[in-house]
Amino acid sequence: MVQQHGYPDEDRGPRLAAAYIAGCAISFVFVAMRLTARYSIAGVGIDDWCMLASWIVFIPLTVLVSMFSLTGGTRHLAYLSNDQARTNYILELNWIAQPFAILCLGLSKIAVGFLIIRLLNRSSVWRRWSLYFFSALTAINTILMIIFTFVQCKNPAALWDSEIKKTTECWDPKIQSSFSIYGASMHAVVDFFLALVPVTLVWRLKTDLRKRVALCALLGCGCLTGISAAIKTTKLNGLNARSDFTWETFSLFLWTGIEIILSIVCGSIPALKPIYGLCMGRRPSTHPSGQRYTHGTPKSDKKYRPQGAYVRQNDDVALALAPNTTASSTVVIGGPAAEDFEMGYEVKEQIVRSASGRRL
Repeated sequence: MVQQHGYPDEDRGPRLAAAYIAGCAISFVFVAMRLTARYSIAGVGIDDWCMLASWIVFIPLTVLVSMFSLTGGTRHLAYLSNDQARTNYILELNWIAQPFAILCLGLSKIAVGFLIIRLLNRSSVWRRWSLYFFSALTAINTILMIIFTFVQCKNPAALWDSEIKKTTECWDPKIQSSFSIYGASMHAVVDFFLALVPVTLVWRLKTDLRKRVALCALLGCGCLTGISAAIKTTKLNGLNARSDFTWETFSLFLWTGIEIILSIVCGSIPALKPIYGLCMGRRPSTHPSGQRYTHGTPKSDKKYRPQGAYVRQNDDVALALAPNTTASSTVVIGGPAAEDFEMGYEVKEQIVRSASGRRL
């Protein structure tokens, strides 16, 4: 290995490109299964479209990362300085890739937020509005981080062209770096929040401990995304000086890729229950109206519902926690969200047995 300038000339680009290509392929499998599962129950929603958009943005990001990685874009900048045109090209690809990464992360987290809103629907006011708040905050931070990436110099080309930089006014790099640290930190906070909020409700389900632990593990796997986001945040401090930009951004892009992959995969797992049912030979139920009735009670005939009946559309969790549901109560459950929330653990059957004494 050639060593000059006090450090070895190591090219880690092939590893970074391989990680992104493999991650793009794996995430495609989960997004495809997610959409297949939702189509099977006629339940495609905004969360699915956001996750699909996130994966679509992941494609050009993978292409850009592969392009600069396989042309020496992760080596020490000192070893690239002999060819200024090549250096400018690599730095340009690096900067252009960053907004795609930011957008991909933002869309995936918003998708998870809407998924949790869908699963927990009207279970509690504070949970629902806190999910809306963090989804909106994620969208705002995503837009601002993308804008700040290119407005830090009057001529954005100064970010990768040293000659233009000499004649262009730019911000202190610490300003953009500090906001990026804030944005990455908020991504970590949002990931942990989205993982823990459903757990606080699932743990109160009236089912055995094993099933509750399994459900908490499935809905809480987003903590892995939060951990990767936290690690990525620690890598942003080294970008202030920008003296060895290509070398320093290797770790940043690597952990960003891991975070994107985990966001798409972990965010899609709770929606795959219908696929599990198909693999087990069960046909998914489809309810265009989003409801299924027990005891033959019409939707609009409220006067025939026994007193204390607990009626919710697409809200099995709230039904499970309803204190007034009795054996004689009329129970209205079902629809895509109910199919989502079962996730192979027969939670709905457990809820209905406790509410009406018989299987749905």
